Amino acid sequence: MLPAPARAQSSWGSAGYGDPPGWCTNLSDLWIGTVVTNDPLVGTNPEQDTFYGFHANPGYDDWYGFFYGDFRGIPNDASGWVELLHETYPNHYHWNFAASGWAVHGHAKEYIAYYNWTFGGQCGLGRRGWGTPPPFMADQYGYPVVDIYVDSVPPFPPRPRVTAVTPSAISFTWDPVSDRGDGAGADYFAAGMDHYVSWLTVSDRPGSFDLASTPSPRVVQLANLSPGEIACVHVEAVDRLQNTTADQSVCGSPIVPPPMPTWGLMSVQVVANPAPRGLVGLESWFWLSPGPASLSSAQVVRGVRYVIDASPVSVQWDYGDGASVVLAGSAGYGQAYPVRSQAAHAYEAHSQAGYLVGAAVRYAVTWTAYEGATAFGPYQLGTVLIDSMPLRYPVTQAQPELIET
Repeated sequence: MLPAPARAQSSWGSAGYGDPPGWCTNLSDLWIGTVVTNDPLVGTNPEQDTFYGFHANPGYDDWYGFFYGDFRGIPNDASGWVELLHETYPNHYHWNFAASGWAVHGHAKEYIAYYNWTFGGQCGLGRRGWGTPPPFMADQYGYPVVDIYVDSVPPFPPRPRVTAVTPSAISFTWDPVSDRGDGAGADYFAAGMDHYVSWLTVSDRPGSFDLASTPSPRVVQLANLSPGEIACVHVEAVDRLQNTTADQSVCGSPIVPPPMPTWGLMSVQVVANPAPRGLVGLESWFWLSPGPASLSSAQVVRGVRYVIDASPVSVQWDYGDGASVVLAGSAGYGQAYPVRSQAAHAYEAHSQAGYLVGAAVRYAVTWTAYEGATAFGPYQLGTVLIDSMPLRYPVTQAQPELIET
């Protein structure tokens, strides 16, 4: 499989690479190879074992290479003709980049040729040392022109993270990463991303599980966790040449609900009309002043910061004479005179000492946990009744009076 950047190149290499001086192409047009590898020493170079002495003495062969591209170990991108081997018939020799301490990064282009001292160049006679370079004959036994694409660098490391936590489950994911590639400048080459390998471990369970190879990031969820268990996701990114990042991991554990805060008495007062006393048989209207507001409490438990929020949902009214009612929503707070309040009650007997009118506000309580800047929740913690400040409410019997006019 050739990555797309390799297929996109012409058979003669990247743009701007021309044939070297003295190159004779009569027999080389079809002998063009492409190598895509993650080995900077290019152990798969098809030219490394094609060096022969072709003719018996006094005709012997000198092998030459001309190299363009990002080679480490030589100073320039264009090497000039480099003498590789002096070979005597009929010996067979081996040459590769590692033997010379060279390494390939990104894209490079290699020409392999020889010059025979008896017959000169393939495209005409010539002799070494004459004023111009002799025509170098194309290697007829291998691939005299080889485009080499090397990516020996793993992709950017993925950064797994916790995406959700509950009291019994945890979820992980990570963002896509790019392949970093190899080389520099015009000869930079990246094989491209191929897949991710991910798996889970849990502190008190042997081995690993949920191993998967996926072309893109996935959400990894682990349920039925017990308090105190630590789950970890592990991710490796792999490019098309199998360069693999180190294991990247992140861990988390189920979040235990915090204890219910002690909210205390609200600074909310029961108010009545008529005031300061009521009349038997006459409906009295009650309300809370000010109206109940949402409450919030923060605490740190085992290193986790919790925010507990309470929102009023209903009011349980106790009128002090045995009658009571639960009113839901904001209407349950009552309404101030002169509007008729839903919290209305008519007393049937007088009380000089007064009835103790109370109102307990029921709050729905949720909690949110924070790990760093990430919030998890809100989750239900239950409900709680919080008393307001009660009202001592005397009720008298109205006496009819006859007025003479």
